[in-house]
Amino acid sequence: MISLSVDTTSQSFALGQVSGVLFIAAVAITLLWKLSTSWRAPSTPYGGDPAETARLEGKRRKLTIAVTLLIAAAAVVQAVIAYNPEPRASETAPPGGAEAALHQPSSITAPDSFGDYRLMTGEAAERAETAVLAGRSKPQGLRAWYYDKHGDEDVHAVFMARSTEWDPTLKDEKNTQSISQEFQGFFAGAKARDVAKFDPGQAGGGLSCGYVTGPDGDQSVCVWSDATTFGVLRIVDPTALADAAQITTALRTSAMR
Repeated sequence: MISLSVDTTSQSFALGQVSGVLFIAAVAITLLWKLSTSWRAPSTPYGGDPAETARLEGKRRKLTIAVTLLIAAAAVVQAVIAYNPEPRASETAPPGGAEAALHQPSSITAPDSFGDYRLMTGEAAERAETAVLAGRSKPQGLRAWYYDKHGDEDVHAVFMARSTEWDPTLKDEKNTQSISQEFQGFFAGAKARDVAKFDPGQAGGGLSCGYVTGPDGDQSVCVWSDATTFGVLRIVDPTALADAAQITTALRTSAMR
């Protein structure tokens, strides 16, 4: 089965909506003038007054023009309403607006801990990365860190991040894609299901989580994005999406500086 996905947040979709509205208005105006041709040009009955006929013709023509202008005005208003694409990711700002955006952190550093998770270092981290990558190469611009719980040296969470600070290609992507488009691309590639949006908190941007299939069952994966960063947290242990979102928010708060 072929599944088609339409990005309703894109600029092209918004332009399509506008074009559709204007096309319908154009068709309506064309039909109005074609179907009212005979009505707008009444003939003078036998013994009638041609001057009266001319006045009637003028009134009907003015009425047709008024209806045409009404249709056009309604179409313009509807087109303005329809054109509402989601801004590019680079244009997003935290809840505080432009002033808050000036002070928004754009750098990411892996915290030593967040919640019950502890950053793995040294040989333990190297073993974790080897196991997780399983011979695959790490994508360019992506940095990854591995977390255990209480020092047991088993991977319980994987934190991956990109930042415009060190990844110039991310800046280009954020200038052309909305956050929704970033999320759609990521979750499609990860083959995630049950993807849901969550409140990103004071940092703004976007936050979504979903389930992916891991070696031992379902794992939760959450993604945040803003104007300058893109972060991913994959939680190995079974975790409800709402709880995973809270854990991700805590990590994001600790990681952004």
